[in-house]
Amino acid sequence: MGAQIAAHLANAGIRTFLLDIVPRGVPADAPASKRNAMALGAMKMMGKAKPAPFMNKAYAARITPGNLDDDLERAVALSDLVIEAVIERLDIKQSLFTRVAAAAKAGAILTSNTSGIAIASIAEGMPEDARKRLVGMHFFNPPRYMHLLEVVPSSFTDPEVTAELARFSDRVLGKGVVVCRDTPNFIGNRVGIAEMLLTFKATADGGYSIEEVDFLNGPLMGRPKTGSYRLGDMVGLDIVGHVVGNLREALSGDPESPNYDELYDLMVVPESLQKMYERKMLGDKTKGGFYKKTRNAEGKREILALDLETLEYRAKVKPRVADMKDIRKTWDIRERVAEALRAEGRGGAFLRSVYLPLFNYSANRLGEICETAREIDDAMCWGYGWQLGPFELWDAVGVKWGVEQLEKMGIKPAASALALLEQHGDKATWYSGSASEPKTYVPGEDAGYRDVPTPEGVIILKAVKDRTPVIHNTFTASLIDLGDGIACVEFHGPKINVIDAGVSEMLATVWDQLEKRGGFRGLVIGDQSDNFCAGANLYQVLDAAENGQWDELTAAIHQLQQSLMNLRHGPMPVVTAPHGLTLGGGAEIAMHGAAIEAHAELYMGLVEIGVGVLPAGGGLKEICRRASAWASQVPDGDPYPFVRRGFENAAAGKVATSADEARLNGWLAPGDRITFHKNRVIASAKARAISLAEAGWTPPDRDEPIHVIGAPRGSSFMLGAQLFEWGGYASAHDKLIGRKIAHVLSGGMTPTATTVTAQHLLDLEREAFVSLCGEEKTRARMQHMLTTNKPLRN
Repeated sequence: MGAQIAAHLANAGIRTFLLDIVPRGVPADAPASKRNAMALGAMKMMGKAKPAPFMNKAYAARITPGNLDDDLERAVALSDLVIEAVIERLDIKQSLFTRVAAAAKAGAILTSNTSGIAIASIAEGMPEDARKRLVGMHFFNPPRYMHLLEVVPSSFTDPEVTAELARFSDRVLGKGVVVCRDTPNFIGNRVGIAEMLLTFKATADGGYSIEEVDFLNGPLMGRPKTGSYRLGDMVGLDIVGHVVGNLREALSGDPESPNYDELYDLMVVPESLQKMYERKMLGDKTKGGFYKKTRNAEGKREILALDLETLEYRAKVKPRVADMKDIRKTWDIRERVAEALRAEGRGGAFLRSVYLPLFNYSANRLGEICETAREIDDAMCWGYGWQLGPFELWDAVGVKWGVEQLEKMGIKPAASALALLEQHGDKATWYSGSASEPKTYVPGEDAGYRDVPTPEGVIILKAVKDRTPVIHNTFTASLIDLGDGIACVEFHGPKINVIDAGVSEMLATVWDQLEKRGGFRGLVIGDQSDNFCAGANLYQVLDAAENGQWDELTAAIHQLQQSLMNLRHGPMPVVTAPHGLTLGGGAEIAMHGAAIEAHAELYMGLVEIGVGVLPAGGGLKEICRRASAWASQVPDGDPYPFVRRGFENAAAGKVATSADEARLNGWLAPGDRITFHKNRVIASAKARAISLAEAGWTPPDRDEPIHVIGAPRGSSFMLGAQLFEWGGYASAHDKLIGRKIAHVLSGGMTPTATTVTAQHLLDLEREAFVSLCGEEKTRARMQHMLTTNKPLRN
């Protein structure tokens, strides 16, 4: 965990010392390679880890490995921020911070990554000045990918230190910061473990299988596919047991105790888990927990599931929960949750037994672990990947209904929930107001709704649309006024954003819409869904191909090409704001702006080969254009290395695993920028559009000469495709697609290197795309992707 925190700091451009213990038995005069073996081993492990801790492997050079015996005082004295991530033992942490406090420079912020030990107890033995600068800084695992960061001040902490750390964690590290009270396990693990304990009990009481539980606690309830038991395997069952033990030690089952917790009696490791500990069945780290990956007699990979009664592995069974069969198809998550909890069957009974007590537990924690519902919901959404937190879920099913059901279950409803109903009646909700003026109910002496502030530098598109009329709407895209003369095209597909008829219409008419409205000087293309755009609507492409609608398919591709060219060569600067999956046509949209303002977690690539075609929205044209532009910056510059990189990426369908890697692949230009906090990307893109407009935007020449490599060097790509087939790395159909990609990137295999226009390259793209759609193997790839969501390499 400590090593991965160091990696994320390195991702953010921060030079970092990584110190670990000296291995047992290594003498003081041993070489640094042996004294630092633990830290060096962690660095080596991170180089192979998946998902990758580093956004760019080169960033590992920003970390200096060392050890706690030889290097602590020097490293701490040079540092502005110290993060402790040692074993969860108070005595060890106190001893370490005694040394840290003595070595730290004035003003350095001292933090602990403890998941539950009270920060005040760590601070007690420190000098007064150091205690003021000690804060909890609890990352969730893996630190690069989990958005939540709990900042935990103690009673000793200077509020200015807390505020400074929160600002740094938000703006530099890109974290969703929740400031917690210094209580056992803070917020995320307090509520998250409560849910897990309730799930264990409901599983045992109802005799549910782990597959049934992971289905019920998965996407059905707006949670990740890992559900509960798969999540336990990923976290490690020993860690789960340790956290449960910490909670039981810190809390009490006595209602008169200040540390009373109504779930105290559940805070014991179930007998089945205890037996799993004894058998070293701890999850992924021991190659088996609730699930186990193995190979069957034919050598094929197989996932086994644990029978909780016998503790023996058996074949994994697809869960069939009859009362959820139709409910799971309900698209709106709030409607789906309300229906699921009311279902009269095995699934509904499980959900009521877990979630209603969890809602109540969360409400009982208000005023104890935090002040408002927002902190708890943010912690569960950002730290556990839930779409809706406990209070948002309670609003979805109805607060009044939830209280009635709790009473039927013999559970005393939380005082805050009863007060909410008393004040605001049967239709009371924890959240009120509008998207632009959200409010949340805060219990206590001055109980009532309180504003939920939007952080400075954050634009919430839903709030913008709530207070400002939308300029133009299609079913899957909106044109929004962001203010200050900047408009925004937002994609909002029903499941994942694709280039369908609604998006195509928006891109084709955006300049007409803005001219009609008037007063604009720049455009942002971005949204706040999980993923920017996954490419073309494959259903429409396959339908056209199977029905021989070649003229219609050609016209649709031509329209997309011209729409994207119009973005690049339009009357005002366009800043694209890609994030998450940005694939195929989505990547082509992103590359056709004047600049890119990308989220750091960008997974971008031209992946069309996976469905049997090649990029035809200008992606290959952009490889050639950018190669020509970069080569022209030096005398006798050669575009070939840049084109070769593009060929290798497109022919392999390679997807960058970060915005930094997308830059290495050529999808981001040197001047494009990266924003770490996902909620700040739109605001950063807007600021970039303003700066481009104020600098005097002039659209580039639509017919600029593009240097292409021609047949003499394009033939090397043809040979590469052939060699890959001979070597067994590519099929004959892969080779065909690779040769067509090479044909486009060479400018049409011109006899010599020459210059062409963008339109010439677009014509080559379009012709190759349509011809590939006529191939039976291409249509088979498309059908397979639509059916299985996996590529077919036929």
